Amino acid sequence: MRGTAVLCAAVAIASLQASASGSILGVNYNGLTRNYQKSDVDRTGAQWVRAFVDVTRLYNQGASTIGTDPDLMGLVKAHNDGFKVVLNLKYNFTGSDFPSDADSQAFKDLRAFTTQLLNQVFPSVDIIVVGNEPFIESDPADRDNDLVLFYEHMANHVITYNRNSGRGIPLYVGAFNNLQEPGWQTQAAKDLIAYARNTPGVTGIDLHLHTASIAQMQEAIDWAKQQLGSGKSLISTEFSIKNYFKNQLGKTIDPAFAAQYGIDPSWKVYQYLDYSLQHPRPRTEWVDFLKDSDWFMSHHLALENADKLFDSEGLVIATYSLRQSQSSIGPSTDPWMLNALYCNQSCVPNPSTGEPQFNYQWIDSFRARE
Repeated sequence: MRGTAVLCAAVAIASLQASASGSILGVNYNGLTRNYQKSDVDRTGAQWVRAFVDVTRLYNQGASTIGTDPDLMGLVKAHNDGFKVVLNLKYNFTGSDFPSDADSQAFKDLRAFTTQLLNQVFPSVDIIVVGNEPFIESDPADRDNDLVLFYEHMANHVITYNRNSGRGIPLYVGAFNNLQEPGWQTQAAKDLIAYARNTPGVTGIDLHLHTASIAQMQEAIDWAKQQLGSGKSLISTEFSIKNYFKNQLGKTIDPAFAAQYGIDPSWKVYQYLDYSLQHPRPRTEWVDFLKDSDWFMSHHLALENADKLFDSEGLVIATYSLRQSQSSIGPSTDPWMLNALYCNQSCVPNPSTGEPQFNYQWIDSFRARE
C-alpha cells in the first residue's frame, strides 16, 4: 500500500505539472466556501478552487459540526461540481500554546479530530496543505521550536492518513509568509522547511506572497528555494500586492473623478473604499475610480506579472482571491477588497442578471491565462 501511495503522489504531481504550459491558476475562497457558486467559478474559467478550513474552530465547536459546517459543505460541493480542490488545514493558536508534545492528551485529541475531519473531506481534496499561516496564526513568543514540532507531528499524521488512503495526493507544508523580509527568515521557518525538504511524504511548501511588489515575490521565492533545495516543489495558495495597495490608502482621490461623481474631493482612498463597501457603487463608477487612480494603473498588470513569475520559477499552482469579503476600511486596514476577481461588495450586482460583477483588470489577466 505504501509503495502504491508514493507512486500515486508522483503521478499526481507530474500530472499537475504537465496540465498547463506553466503554473496552474485557480481561485481562492479562503475560509468562506459557504459562498461557493458553480456559476461564479465557471465564469472565470478556473478549474481549481482553494479554501482553508479552521480546524481549531471546528474542534472547539465539537465533532458533531463536521457534517453540517457550511464551509465544509461548500468545499465538497465544489468538488462534486467537477472542480479540483486545494485545502489548507488551519490550526489557529493565537492566544494559546501549541500542544507540541505528540504524547500529550491535547495533541492526541486534536489529531483524532483531524482524522474525523479528513474522513469527511479527504475524498473531495486533490492537494492538501498542513497549515494555513503558522507564523501568523500563533503568538510571537510561540513561533519557535514548539511551532515546528507541532506542524511536524501533525504533518506526519496527515502523511500516514494520505498513504493509508491509497490516493497519495500531493501534500504540502505551510504556508510561509513574508519570506522576503529578514525578520521572517527565522530559525523556525528554516527548520520547518528543512522538515519538508527531508520528509518523503511531503511534496513541497506553500508560500503566501502578499507583498508590495513582484520583485518582493521573487525575493521570497528565491529564499524559499534556497532553503528547500531541489526535488521538492512550491505552490502559492494566496498572493497579491496588498502591501503596495495599503501604502496608497492615505492618498487623496483623483479630483476629476470626484467632480464627475459628486464625491468629496478631500476624501482619501480609504474613505472612498469604505464608502463603496457601505454603499455599493455602479460598476462604471468603481472602474472609473480605479482607472483615474495613478497608483492603481501603474500596477494594474500585477496579476499577469505574478503569473509570469510563477511560470518562470516553476510553481505548480497558485490561487487568487475570487470574492471581496471585507466589512470596512480604515487608514491602516489591509485593503484585501482591491485584489478580488469580483467586486461583489464594492459594486452593485449586474442589473440584468443579479450576478456579482467583475472587478477591473484582474479578470482579464486571469482569463488570458486560463
